[in-house]
Amino acid sequence: MAITFKASRQWLQGYFATELPANEALADALTFTVAEIEEHTDERIDVNVLPDRAAYLLSHRGVAKELSAALDVPLSKDPLSGTPDMLPETDRVSVALDTDGCARYMAAVVTGVTVGPSPAWLRDALEAAGQRSINNVVDATNYVMLDIGQPLHAFDAAKLSAREGRYAIRVREAAADEPFTSLSGETYALPEGTLVIADGNAENAILGIAGVKGGDRAAVTEQTTDLVIEAASFDGTRVRKAAQALKLFTDASSRFQNKPSPALAGYGMRDVLALIAKIAGGTLAGVTEAYPGAEEPQTVSLAPQRAAEILGRDVSADDMRDAFRRLGFSYTEVEDAFVVLVPFERRDLSIPEDL
Repeated sequence: MAITFKASRQWLQGYFATELPANEALADALTFTVAEIEEHTDERIDVNVLPDRAAYLLSHRGVAKELSAALDVPLSKDPLSGTPDMLPETDRVSVALDTDGCARYMAAVVTGVTVGPSPAWLRDALEAAGQRSINNVVDATNYVMLDIGQPLHAFDAAKLSAREGRYAIRVREAAADEPFTSLSGETYALPEGTLVIADGNAENAILGIAGVKGGDRAAVTEQTTDLVIEAASFDGTRVRKAAQALKLFTDASSRFQNKPSPALAGYGMRDVLALIAKIAGGTLAGVTEAYPGAEEPQTVSLAPQRAAEILGRDVSADDMRDAFRRLGFSYTEVEDAFVVLVPFERRDLSIPEDL
């Protein structure tokens, strides 16, 4: 089933140095290459994203990347290029993964923030993409999610239990009918095995349903001064089952259920820390990470002859070079085939037919 992503024209324009054509032309370009368009206005394009593309296309960066290829107009920036700089480590927070349902969990401690209304540019950006503004910290997490596709969450550190000044985050599985109260005040009895984020220093009290929604126990308010920020990668199938069982469908669950790369969490943490520093101040104490096994880069090979057989028309080596150039794919030519290094965010590319 398709998920509708509301792409703001102004946001997309920020990815290009040259003026984009009218939204009707953008909608046509996307329709012919990657996704159907539900509707478009002068300010927004509603993109119907199918599950195979959702790992990267539920974001402005993903839509901009496809427009760049379709229109043959280069991006002026790409937040997913290169590798994020190493962030300072801290012992102020520990992370324990007591389940195989979490591939990566990053926790950052930021002290001395000022929580309040977001600046006008941020409120406007979120509203243009169909989101409402809450406060500058929560808005920062939502902005980064809408920009690059990585869901994030912020906890009020003062509402976590600390032992000798240290917090403990534990990712575990819920017991049958374990109670949970969400940020918006609804109460739930969790199915057994639901992935949850817990306070390891407070008898593993639940802080949030992993990949679905945060709880009211550590909600960020205007009284918050210190934060623990989460960037993680949760098992998509288990997130989807939890959301369906609880009838609790969120922007986060719609992304995690489509299994974005664990590598994306590092980019999300980098970007949200930079944005919070810009609009809420504070000092980064450092980041703690549990990442049992990073994924190895993948390659896919395709020869022009095989591409022609799949498409039912002539495909030359120059045609393929041009397509890969537009898409920004790195490749090598080995004998008569192109060996493409699959970008980490492109979870839809695993066999020659995908190319």
